[in-house]
Amino acid sequence: NILILSVFIFSVSLLCIHSYSLFSDVFLTGTEQCVDSPVFTPPSLVVKFGDSATANCFVCEDCLGTDFGLEHAIGNSEKNGTSIVWKVNSLTEWVTSLLCYYIHKDGRECSKTLGITLYKPPDRVLVSFGHGSELLLEGESYLLECLVENIAPLKHLIVTFYKGPEALAQMYFNSSREPKPVTKTSILNITASKEDDGAQYWCDARLNLDVQQVPLTVSSQKLYATVYYEPRLLSPLDPVVITVTEGEQLELNCLAVGKPTPSYVWTHPTSANIFSSTSVYSIKSVTFGNEGQYNCTASNIMGTVTVNFSVIVIMCICWSVLQFCIPVKS
Repeated sequence: NILILSVFIFSVSLLCIHSYSLFSDVFLTGTEQCVDSPVFTPPSLVVKFGDSATANCFVCEDCLGTDFGLEHAIGNSEKNGTSIVWKVNSLTEWVTSLLCYYIHKDGRECSKTLGITLYKPPDRVLVSFGHGSELLLEGESYLLECLVENIAPLKHLIVTFYKGPEALAQMYFNSSREPKPVTKTSILNITASKEDDGAQYWCDARLNLDVQQVPLTVSSQKLYATVYYEPRLLSPLDPVVITVTEGEQLELNCLAVGKPTPSYVWTHPTSANIFSSTSVYSIKSVTFGNEGQYNCTASNIMGTVTVNFSVIVIMCICWSVLQFCIPVKS
């Protein structure tokens, strides 16, 4: 029994080795052993969805006495000697290819496949902020979204975000294997700053189909950002000392920039708060009672900033005989 089992296993092993050898011979009988492989013109085909297309296969130098042809699921083909012309009036199949082949008299097959890239420009490209508003707050993070509707193939898509003429980022999808139209949203995280106020944000979708073709690009609308930021004083923040002669005009200015436009509050120890829509506080004729510390606060919904003015009032004493004045503090 052991002898019979051993003989059986040996026989099965020989059969498996022989079968693998036969399969390997068949598998290797292809374009690897072809000296004269079929040639397609053009070597690659990029077609817009719904357009017509044509390709020519030169099968071989001399294979009129052999079996040759062109396998295709759509369109029509016509032989002309050892060349085959394929045409289609309207290409709408997202996955298709052409197989041009001939068979040697010894049974070996030579073949070449022409891949066809069918593309479709996007229906539209839209840019928006994820929170649904163009109003941004300085220092906060926001999502800038670029929506590309019904584009194919996705693996050739490049989405670029812009701020004005400056490109902020590019996003690629070359790992995708989906040939049919898809809708894709790309997202970029940005942090708002004062300098972004009034900036134009936009994006474009580019199909990078072939190095020999001009890339197909569709741009979005422009998105104008409004950035709210806290007031910034244009005058020094350090205390400002101002000397003025009694009876002259006093004018203090604490101009600040901010969005929304800042409002101003002036305070003085001897006066009530004065609310003003401007940055200027003035007194036509100062007296010694106007001397002291003046505080100006500029504020909006984003924050406040304060500047201090120290006002010193002096008087001028003249001696007519000597014709000069000496300023002295009262």
